[in-house]
Amino acid sequence: MLSDRDRQGRVLALDVGETRTGVAVSSADRRHASPLSVLDTKGLLAIGKELSGLIADYEIDTLVIGLPLLADGSEGQQARRTRSLSSKMLEAITGCTDMDALRQGLEVVYFDERQSSSEAKRAGHSMGMSERDMRGKLDGQAAAVILARYLDTMNG
Repeated sequence: MLSDRDRQGRVLALDVGETRTGVAVSSADRRHASPLSVLDTKGLLAIGKELSGLIADYEIDTLVIGLPLLADGSEGQQARRTRSLSSKMLEAITGCTDMDALRQGLEVVYFDERQSSSEAKRAGHSMGMSERDMRGKLDGQAAAVILARYLDTMNG
């Protein structure tokens, strides 16, 4: 298995929600995160075509999935729900489970997402965006926050 430093592809991050899933992508050098889109979660669970297209188009080899941990760092009901939804998404896009995806070269990483939506909202307000301006974009921004944190840990 390749370490993160040995991987050459980009990283895609997901902020999985019951209704919407925010998507962010790293730069080619894996140093910067940018929000990419917000996708319908039910659509991803049923078909996954949009997500599999993004993985192919951006040459993704690492998929980071935000995991809503409890304040003490443990996994609660929402984290279990996120794991379940993301496993179903993986099956829809690749026809395989987390372990099968890893064998096919797609590393799947669950990463702490605590306060990512709040941080994304604060960033939007600091740029002069209203709640209305952020509607529909916040999930993508939260995915970018998760990805930026992940990249920071990988790049030291």
